[in-house]
Order: sequence, then C-alpha cells, then structure tokens
Amino acid sequence: MSYLSKPIARCLPRRPLAATLCFLLILSFALTACAPAGTVAPAPAPAADQPPPAPTVQVEELGTGQIELNMWDGIAASDGEILTQILNKCVAENPDIKVKRQIMDWGVYFDKLAAAIVAGSGGPDLFVLWHSVMPQYALSGYLQPIGQEMFDEGLLPRDDFSPELLDVLTIEGKTWTVPFDNYGVGVYVNLDLLEAAGIDPNEPPQNVEQWLDYAQRLTVDKNGKHPNEDGFDPDNVDVWGWAVDWPRATVQPALYQWGGDIISRDAEPKVLINSEQSVAATQFFVDAILKEHVAPKPAGANFNELFANGKLAMWPMGSWMYNFMNQQEGLNVAMWPYPPLGPERGATLMWSHTFAVGKNVTDAKLDAAKRIIKCLSDNSGTWTEKAGMPTARLSLRAGLADKVWTLPVFDKQFKAEGVPEFASPKFSEIMGAVEPAWSAALNGDQPVQEALDQAAERIQKALTR
Repeated sequence: MSYLSKPIARCLPRRPLAATLCFLLILSFALTACAPAGTVAPAPAPAADQPPPAPTVQVEELGTGQIELNMWDGIAASDGEILTQILNKCVAENPDIKVKRQIMDWGVYFDKLAAAIVAGSGGPDLFVLWHSVMPQYALSGYLQPIGQEMFDEGLLPRDDFSPELLDVLTIEGKTWTVPFDNYGVGVYVNLDLLEAAGIDPNEPPQNVEQWLDYAQRLTVDKNGKHPNEDGFDPDNVDVWGWAVDWPRATVQPALYQWGGDIISRDAEPKVLINSEQSVAATQFFVDAILKEHVAPKPAGANFNELFANGKLAMWPMGSWMYNFMNQQEGLNVAMWPYPPLGPERGATLMWSHTFAVGKNVTDAKLDAAKRIIKCLSDNSGTWTEKAGMPTARLSLRAGLADKVWTLPVFDKQFKAEGVPEFASPKFSEIMGAVEPAWSAALNGDQPVQEALDQAAERIQKALTR
C-alpha cells in the first residue's frame, strides 16, 4: 500500500434531575481538562500579566422556518464552517425549520450544557456529544434515545454504522445518540525528513524496534548527531523524531496494545490504569522522552509549529488535523497507521461526534430534529471530504479514498484494530484523574507507577460513589 500523499498547502500555523443534575454540573468542570484537541492549533498563551480571554460563543441563524431548533456544539474554525455548509443544505431542504446554532469552545461547552440542564431551561434541543460522555447524559434522564427511534422508524439504516460504535452508544437496549463521524488517531509523517534519513515512506514501522530505530534516525541535534551517537546533546535538538502530544490520543491506544486500559469494559468496571500492562505502556512513552531523547517533553512544546516548520518527523495525532495539514504550503506529508508498539495486539483509538436530543423535545420540534439529523448523516460524506473526519456511515466512504488522503489509512486500521474509547457515566471524573497523571509522568515530574496509582485511587472513588 502506498502511503504517499500529494504535497499540500502551507501558511503560517494557526494559533491558534435533582441530585443527578447537580452531579452533572460538578462533573462538567473536569471535562475542561479532557476536552479533545481542537481542529486548530492552540492559541498562544496570554502574557503573564494579562488574564486569559473569555471564550466566546458564536451564534449562527440558519434558515427562516417557523420551527426553531436550538443547536449547540463545539465544532469551530474551518471544521465549523464545513458543518455550517451542511446545515445550510439541510435547512434549504427543510424550509419550515430554522436552526439557531451556538458554537462554543469545548473547554466551556460542557459547563454551559450542565448549567442549562440544572436550570431546566435555555438549553439546546439538538446538540453534539462525544460518544465517551454520552452515558452521563443518558443515565441522568436528560436524553431521549434518538438513535433508537430513528433506526426503528427507518429514518437511518442501522447496518450502515459500525457495530462497535453503536455498541458504545447503546445502554439498556437503546441507542441514545446518532454518530456523525468515526475518527481517530494515526501518524502524520514529514516526507522530506523521512527521505533525508533514508526511510521509505511506504514502509511504516512493523514493530516497536523499527519505530524506535526510525525515531533515532530522525532525531538530530544542532551538531547533526543522533541520540545513539556519542556527543548527542538532548538540550539542543534541531529535529525531533517523534512527539508524545495529547496523551489521551497518543498514549491511550498503546494501553490496548499492552493489554491494558483505563477501566475495564464491564457492567461493574474495574480500574486498570495502574495495572502492570497500563504502567508498562505509559513507561514506554516516558522512556522515549527522558531516556531515549527521541521526543520532547510535552510541557511547553508547540507541536503544530514544530511539524509545520519541519522540526518534527512523526506526529501521532487525530483526524482533526487534516485541514491544518492541508494549509501548510510546501509541506510534504503523509499518513501512517498508529504504530504497533505493544506486545499483545495492534490497536488505534476511535471516537465519534454524536447527535443528541433533549428528552423534553416533542412534537414538531422532535420531528424537525430528526429531519436535521438525518440530513446531516446523509451528507456526512461532505464532512469527510472537506474536514477529513471519516463519516460514521460506512456506505458513504466509498469513492472518498482518492479525495481524502488520510482516509485509506484510517479506514483500514479502524476496521482491523480500532478500539472506541471507553464510555462511562463517570467519564469526566475518570479522565480528570488520568490526564494530570499522564502529564506528570511524561514531563518527568512524577514516577509512572506513583502517578498512575494516584489516578487509580481517584477513579476508584468515582466508580464507587
């Protein structure tokens, strides 16, 4: 299989209900820490003497119909524009519907959503949930099983969605939300840096030894030395072979490859983040940074800038970076599968943006919400073609492989070894414990076992509450 892609564009990198409902409000604050990476590069930090700017809410009014749907999501920037294009098509096809879309930063999205739930008013009719957090809202009684209803009514074909994805959206026999996409993690590679190191871009690493060999050959200090050579200076690296970026995307898939996970996928889940397997997987990444010196410490690193400027060769990251890559003029880039690093299996991580409908949406608004969701799903091939986010509709991926250079790799690996991120009613508390532990370990601030033991203790408390 060829992993070569066409050279693509370069611009300056972009900088970018009672007790249960109260419980949701508390949990929402943890989601700020585990929000997924945005579809744009992070904005530069404000000066030390300036407060960070307050996140803004962007409001769009689409269509002029009499039935108004209040829609919330966190899909912004260029990807948000693509979603708006699809929504404009949907309201044109349904002229009796008007969509008032509110777009928020994911860092505040769940806070506002939980506050609206607690208040009992002012919240959305139609909104986006990651599949991972869906159980928090379904089990709180806030959702109606819109996926189940649309499948049962023949509005959407159940067999056109991945069974693994629908499984994580199904609780007590009901599918609660409708998946829009099925995206995940691969490896973006700089073709020019690979060529300079004598690495064939059509030969992605087949095992951990080859991955580390590539990483050593690609990492070069200011004097032209590699980490396995005498005199290599880890404090003055010119080009990094590899990046351990957002650990939820880069470390979590490796847990599966070592036979671990964050929690087990049982009705009564067990804590696995500090298991022997999960510790070993995490230690592998820590050693790559602190011992092998083939990847920088995550703290303070701007991986978007490093990759855009030819200072990073292999970057495991998600589907959402597609448009960022397409905007880097003169940068020759291709996609590899997430590498086989662990001893147990190959695996990569999968997520989904899903459409949810509040339980109090009825009658004409409910019918309107179903029509808009159906239209969005039926047109999700456009989402793939323009945003690089693989549609959840399996039939719509046909014919897109030649148009979306990342899709063949994602599609093949997802089918063979994709693992959906765990979904849990305690998701935000769990990730709120894990991500700081990973950060402390990866930056050398805390031993892996100690950091993950502390995370496990917090997770156990959350699971037993």
